[in-house]
Amino acid sequence: MATQAALATVVQTESARLQQYLTALPADAWTKPSACALWDIRDVVAHLSGIAHGYTDRITRGLRGDTSPSAGFPAPHIFKTLSGEERQQRATVFAQGTIALRARLGNDLVSVFGHAWDQFYHCIVTLTAHEWHQPCYHSCGLIPVHAVVHAGVFELAIHGRDIRSALEPPAPLSPDTLTVMPDYFAACLHWFFLPGARLPTPLRYRFAFTDTLNSTWDMVMEGDQAHMEPATNAIPANVTFSCEREAFVLMMCGRIGFDAALGDKRLIPTGDMAVVQEFKKWFQGV
Repeated sequence: MATQAALATVVQTESARLQQYLTALPADAWTKPSACALWDIRDVVAHLSGIAHGYTDRITRGLRGDTSPSAGFPAPHIFKTLSGEERQQRATVFAQGTIALRARLGNDLVSVFGHAWDQFYHCIVTLTAHEWHQPCYHSCGLIPVHAVVHAGVFELAIHGRDIRSALEPPAPLSPDTLTVMPDYFAACLHWFFLPGARLPTPLRYRFAFTDTLNSTWDMVMEGDQAHMEPATNAIPANVTFSCEREAFVLMMCGRIGFDAALGDKRLIPTGDMAVVQEFKKWFQGV
């Protein structure tokens, strides 16, 4: 796992980089569709500002022992009970709320963005090792502070790409964010996992990252749950996917489809081919 200092630095660097990019955007770019469904560029920026503000609040409350839902948000245990259709309905309602937030924020979106992420950075950079593991509220389930920070990096990386790829494709993810992405998915895999019937025997999907940030991680489906962990050669996998880390991230969050990633060889499987196709039952992008 990335150290606290390293993760805080990624937050600071990525937010500053995106703020600089947004500052230079021409006026007509803000109303263009982003790569994130239902949102214009300006809506994505409003969302990111709301994320930074919300995560700062949740960490601050978590450090006081308060893991109750934020005002207007659901209890954390509900998410795991939702079907895929119900999750989509919830996401649509959330997207509409973000559009309303953007309207309230007006035209000063860049400075609001910068202030929100500065506050988030200053919140996390002074935390103690003990505080790094305090539980916090999230609408998808209670998670420790370090997972909230990882989620912040994920939001900056993916939605930054949603903005840049709509205006200047292909807009690759930065190496700094890609370094910490496996830790993010390990901490928050339940956000992406759609449970089905309980498996009688565990299934293990191995991801062998082939780029300069090479490492190997396993996703294990066990019963009606899933977890992700660094792979060990002592435990065989049912399927191994060879891919670049960026392809894995974009596939997991639905920016490229699973079948499309297989088709263009961004995801190369070996092992039980029947088990390969079962993967997309549990992970359908968000």
